[in-house]
Amino acid sequence: MVFSEVREQVLLVDDNPQNLKILYDTLDDQHYRLLLANSGDKALSIAEKSKPDLILLDIMMPGMDGYEVCETLKSNPSLKDIPVVFLSALDDVESKVKGFEKGGVDYIAKPFQPREVISRVATQIRLRRLEQALKEKNRELSADNVEMKKKLEAQREQLAHFSRLSTMGEMAAGFAHEVNQPLTAITNYSRVAHRLLGDNPEDNQVTNKAMLATTLNKLEAQSHRASEVIQRIRGFVKKPKSGKQELNVTSLLTDVVQFAEVDVRNNQGRVTLELPDALPNVEADEIQVQQVTLNLIRNALEASFIWQQANNAFDEPAVVEVSAYADTRNVWVEVKDHGCGLADDAEQKLFHPFYTTKGEGMGIGLSLCQSLIQAQGGKIGFRRNPDRGTTFYFSLPIVH
Repeated sequence: MVFSEVREQVLLVDDNPQNLKILYDTLDDQHYRLLLANSGDKALSIAEKSKPDLILLDIMMPGMDGYEVCETLKSNPSLKDIPVVFLSALDDVESKVKGFEKGGVDYIAKPFQPREVISRVATQIRLRRLEQALKEKNRELSADNVEMKKKLEAQREQLAHFSRLSTMGEMAAGFAHEVNQPLTAITNYSRVAHRLLGDNPEDNQVTNKAMLATTLNKLEAQSHRASEVIQRIRGFVKKPKSGKQELNVTSLLTDVVQFAEVDVRNNQGRVTLELPDALPNVEADEIQVQQVTLNLIRNALEASFIWQQANNAFDEPAVVEVSAYADTRNVWVEVKDHGCGLADDAEQKLFHPFYTTKGEGMGIGLSLCQSLIQAQGGKIGFRRNPDRGTTFYFSLPIVH
């Protein structure tokens, strides 16, 4: 099987038949596919159909001259990248400058030398090949970048999920205790109800019936409490939802504070939530933002507990303050503690992977938080409080 050689197309444009013949003969043995046009209109028509790799364009033509043809080419998105080399007997500087201003890439003065024409055409064809190869490589790199971005996003979501599972492992005992309380109450109330059903003297029927109704109401309340705890656990552990969605910040932060109840008890602290009457909705991944906020609250509670231990200050529970406010573009969430504070070099190290101040920590918590917030289009940082402790903050873009 014989494959035909791919040849670059060169469009020759001149209203003078003799000049066209000379150009054609000069380039005929250079392995180009030569196209001919004797007017500006024909040149544009051929260019539209054939998309040549180079155009040799005479300037002085009746009707539409070369400058106008070049302007028209450059205004057409499908033709604007075709290089144009002007041909003209006008050899003054002004004519050449005007040609370059119209979009030409080179200028050949008439009468031209065949070797000069061959050399300049070959140079422009090589540049054209390089330009096309560069564009193709850029397209490949762009596609690779998109694919790499997808992989990084998938890895980030997987790491966030593992981090949530790790958090759940640490909180498991506390959640077990939290679920066990309403289950124990349900068992006790069930025994009371059975006893009331067994005791049925005629003169005590009304009293027993009232007590039974009260007991059943308490049973129902405790079952709802247990169900809410389990739902919170399921909501926190579930896989991240793909893509961002419009979120109500007040509801999101309220849920996170409930998630932190176990850590509140373990660290003998308290979490307050102070929010304005209305906050604009944000665009973010709900589960990932919950993960970041819970991580910051847990760190704040631990820092507060460490300070209490060091100063034997357990008279009152340590308070962690969660708050939020909005500016014109973002909602800002802040988690403030009055704990042990940060090291002097925290600015340089704190968000680096595997840096930790905890004896058993892996050092991925704050690094992951930073990655997750940046994926939402937000920023994360901290500042030292004037009195004691640290305030961590992050932003989420408002839905406009």
